[in-house]
Amino acid sequence: MENVSLSIVNLRSKREVAIAADQVFLNKNPTFQREYEAWDDKLRTRFVESIILNRATNPIWTVFNDEENSEEILDGMHRITTALSFLNNEYCIHASYCMSLDRERYNKKYFKDLDPTDQSQIRNYNFLFNKLDSSYRNDMNKLRDMYEILNRSSKTLTNYEFNKVILNPFYSIITRHKEILIRTKFFDSVKDQRGILDDVIIQMIMLSHELPSCWSSVSKMTGDWIKDSLGETSQSVQQFVQQNEIDIENKIKLMTKMICDFYQKNLFSDVKKTFNKFYLPYKFVVSRCCYFIKDYAIFNRISSNIVQKLLSEVFIDNIQSILDCNSRNAVFQQKIIEKIDKIIQDELNQEGSTRRFPKKMILEKLAEQKNICPGCNLAIKEGDKYEGDHIVSWTAGGKTICENLQVLHQRCHQIKSSG
Repeated sequence: MENVSLSIVNLRSKREVAIAADQVFLNKNPTFQREYEAWDDKLRTRFVESIILNRATNPIWTVFNDEENSEEILDGMHRITTALSFLNNEYCIHASYCMSLDRERYNKKYFKDLDPTDQSQIRNYNFLFNKLDSSYRNDMNKLRDMYEILNRSSKTLTNYEFNKVILNPFYSIITRHKEILIRTKFFDSVKDQRGILDDVIIQMIMLSHELPSCWSSVSKMTGDWIKDSLGETSQSVQQFVQQNEIDIENKIKLMTKMICDFYQKNLFSDVKKTFNKFYLPYKFVVSRCCYFIKDYAIFNRISSNIVQKLLSEVFIDNIQSILDCNSRNAVFQQKIIEKIDKIIQDELNQEGSTRRFPKKMILEKLAEQKNICPGCNLAIKEGDKYEGDHIVSWTAGGKTICENLQVLHQRCHQIKSSG
């Protein structure tokens, strides 16, 4: 343990200044920390009040980073950041929140406005530092256990905040690529704070994989998927990231296209109350489409039929009674997903859903055309390259059936496709 004055903390929080002063750099926001959200005026004022009155505060816990010769804050980031922000005149005291200070004397006062006695008290206020050795940083499970112990009595941690200690490389992928999803209106009702949005996206990514035959709830299934896929060590997480980063990025891009398509086809309600009511099955639809349909061209040609069936069979007022379920519990979730899966699979299995014309069908059509190419009205001679073409394009919903087939010279087909 070590007592460190706020002035020294301020010096050590600046990397180059700390090095020049032969001090160990204090990293307020290492990779394993949760995203910083500033305290409100009430919490900041009462913390500054505690410093001015020289009240004891909880210890600051750090972990030594032997690779960078620095100390990284594990617990106490908000306290340190708040104290340094006041010291550097970034906010003022709101006296209405003071409990013991003279409100008239301190109202709207920045650090620079305080009298020398108060300024000296703040500069010399001592924080108690508990330092953990580098083994905690090198063993992420050990670090996460300590993080859980330190946060048991404080505000309940979200899954994101608890898991970020060990899963940071995975969360970093989501953070880098979620911007394209945020541009859609689909996540407007989800707060992008404390990792809530990240967890929603991860849940949708999990649902875009093959699901186990038995599961109790989507949230538990997501936790099991993370454990089984990413493992429980920093090495296994890093290995997963290296092997799956491109696939995750592609899934996010595909989901974005599907969401935009569903908005254009009016699957998602414009009425906020209705949208929120169906938000869970909306997420299921996007995720399960992403699982069954890897090619957006396939999705584009059948999405209208999928939307029509979903609107008539799933997104209706009495959906819960139809599924014989009285709440949005695990049974409800399972039945909704089963129904959505069946709709998607039925559309994929419809006649003409495959893209490539059979060779026999092409030869029969060529004979029917008397070996004339409809594209150039010239004969398709022996040795010429030719291909089956959808008269109504496959991406526009044209079926792969004889009535929608014409045989073109390869060059004519390429011209038509490029046009």
